[in-house]
Amino acid sequence: MNLELTEEQQMLRESVAKLLQTESNPARVRAAEATGFDPELWQQLLDMGITAMRVPESSGGGGMSLFDAVLVAEQAGKHLASVPLAEALPVSRLLAQLDGQAAARYLADLLEGEVVVLHPRELQDAEHEALLTAASAVIALHGDEIVALRNIPSSPQSNLGADASSLLIACGDGAAVDKQIVAKGPAARAAFLAAVEEWKLLKAAMLVGLSDQALQMAAAYSRERKQFGRAIGSFQGIAHPLADALTEVEGARLLVWHAVWAIANADREAAANISMAWWWATQASGNAVARALHAFGGYGVSLEYDIQLYYRRGKAWALLAGDPQQELYVVADRLWNGEADVPLPDAGDVSVRFGCGRDAEAFGEEVRRYFMQHLTAELKAHAHHSVAGYHPEFHRKLADAGLLFPHWPKEYGGRGKTPFDMAALGEVFEEFNWQRITGPITNQVAQIVMRFAMEEVKAEVLPRFAAGESLACLGFTEPSSGSDVFAAQTRAERDNDEWVIDGQKIFTTAANLADYLFLLARTDPDAAKHAGLTLFLVPMNLPGIEVQAVHTVQDERTNIVYLSHVRVHDRYRIGEVNGGTAVMAATLELEHGGDQYRISFSSMYRHAVRWAATTMRGGQPLLQQADVRRRLARVAVHTTIAKDLCYRCIWATANATPGRAAYGPMSKLFSTEYYLADAMDLMDLAAPTSLFAGKDGLGHVEIGYRQSIGMTIYGGTSEVHRSIIAEQGLGMPKSRT
Repeated sequence: MNLELTEEQQMLRESVAKLLQTESNPARVRAAEATGFDPELWQQLLDMGITAMRVPESSGGGGMSLFDAVLVAEQAGKHLASVPLAEALPVSRLLAQLDGQAAARYLADLLEGEVVVLHPRELQDAEHEALLTAASAVIALHGDEIVALRNIPSSPQSNLGADASSLLIACGDGAAVDKQIVAKGPAARAAFLAAVEEWKLLKAAMLVGLSDQALQMAAAYSRERKQFGRAIGSFQGIAHPLADALTEVEGARLLVWHAVWAIANADREAAANISMAWWWATQASGNAVARALHAFGGYGVSLEYDIQLYYRRGKAWALLAGDPQQELYVVADRLWNGEADVPLPDAGDVSVRFGCGRDAEAFGEEVRRYFMQHLTAELKAHAHHSVAGYHPEFHRKLADAGLLFPHWPKEYGGRGKTPFDMAALGEVFEEFNWQRITGPITNQVAQIVMRFAMEEVKAEVLPRFAAGESLACLGFTEPSSGSDVFAAQTRAERDNDEWVIDGQKIFTTAANLADYLFLLARTDPDAAKHAGLTLFLVPMNLPGIEVQAVHTVQDERTNIVYLSHVRVHDRYRIGEVNGGTAVMAATLELEHGGDQYRISFSSMYRHAVRWAATTMRGGQPLLQQADVRRRLARVAVHTTIAKDLCYRCIWATANATPGRAAYGPMSKLFSTEYYLADAMDLMDLAAPTSLFAGKDGLGHVEIGYRQSIGMTIYGGTSEVHRSIIAEQGLGMPKSRT
């Protein structure tokens, strides 16, 4: 994945944003509401070359890419531009593709400044359509004919979004407009349908920009508005819904970009990605503007406040092509009807990249071949998603094959593999139901040891970890503090070259197998809460350590670890005395990503699809039934967003991208919350068979339901992540202490 914009794209986005800040400010937007169209703004966009940016250079346009157009559309949405930009850009390229004098005429009109737009719905005789009254021509599809609708009444009807449109009959008896054939035939129809796909992406990008701006406005208000002596943004009831909404909108942005990349790379799911992006943008925007307005309280519904402009348009723009919920059926058709041939627009050159990359895919195949060759029937029977699936001998074999910690530096026994290589490795482990707990926990500890431990301890533990001979566990959480790890009460008191530790830790997964406990302890009880903490790597064979099992509803074992007068040499201290906050910050950054949870989510989805495709009911596979397809398509959208959010986190962390602090929490929050919601729905869908446990088929849905609830708690609860997202993503006041 690579989400970095080129210098030219940054300049394009900034120049359009600068124009719209002044020429589509709230006063101008309000002034245009009577007609829904701002002719002066349209002229300025024409002068900048924006209205013709998608027309090939050979036809007099800018020849710019679809991704460039998406960046512009997002800014248009952010500033509620009162011009039909998403409707004009696709039709300009369409007209340039068509032969004939009529197409050439309308393209010339558009290049000269006339408002020529695309109508995104296929016309039906005697049906009312929302036609743009500000347009000199509306280019529409009627059967296999592309037609130009002209002489549209100039006075728009009152409507939710204050757009320049009226509900009119365009074809058949009672037609209220003139109609001219521009082109016809199968090729013309395909070209028009491809333009509609482009419209979906551009309008989705506008919804993303609109929604993001609405949330920023709400966040700004939450910093200023005081209640009970505090800024209202410090209340979780305000902060958390906005954090959810921002995460959903970020997912929508990534889906739009993903779809454009998929078109440019002829990806087999490109058409499905477009429909996913359109459907999700309509849903995310509706949620975002409602939550944003709600943050303003009673002021939000006042016409004097600008937020209501975003609330109205956020819904209105989502309805221009009809019921957006129907798009889920389109997603299903494009995913599971192999014969479906969807015309797609020309995307041009696209600089961003999605997926883990070819090298990582090749590494995944290497891991897959290893499992196929070495995973015996005995090992398959032993496999389990929890630490019960740990197998010491196979663990060492993975280490010998360079498949345990291949991303480690070569100096520590690794192969220098990338984080995306590790994402591909995790997918294969899940595919073979091989546990992904002991290795990742040990890796997390080892990464911190590499950075903060004394050389003597590095020399002791890292070779043992690398060889698969030792495991580590995490000792952060305590019974009285839960997710507030910095409230730890476990004490460590200095005694010459040793520390004496007393206390207890809970949810120390793999402590029954581990050789080392990565322990957070309070070393200065008089210091501030975050200041008096120190980390230790405690050998588990020391006297005074007792491990007690805690069994969970997820069919997993975790533990309580009791420490009574445990004496640990100072060389096992990790980082500075009372410097635990810095060490924990590095540790939590490793933990806050959501890919390990997302992989389980995706696995459940794949097994559910396989079940629906192979289970017959009423003489046909369940996957052919409309309700089943719709519900599974919704899960497909969620898992695609989850993957994009997780991969963005991996990319941003590897490249130290500014603003990344909210990316890990977003990926974890979305992956786990939608895993839980979709597991609940799939349990309903497959009932009563879904009640029963099993290693195959619906067994993955049943265990997914039990696993997913815990995943909203592990690695920091969803509430903790929402607070971080609100603070880091929206600049809101702290909603936790």
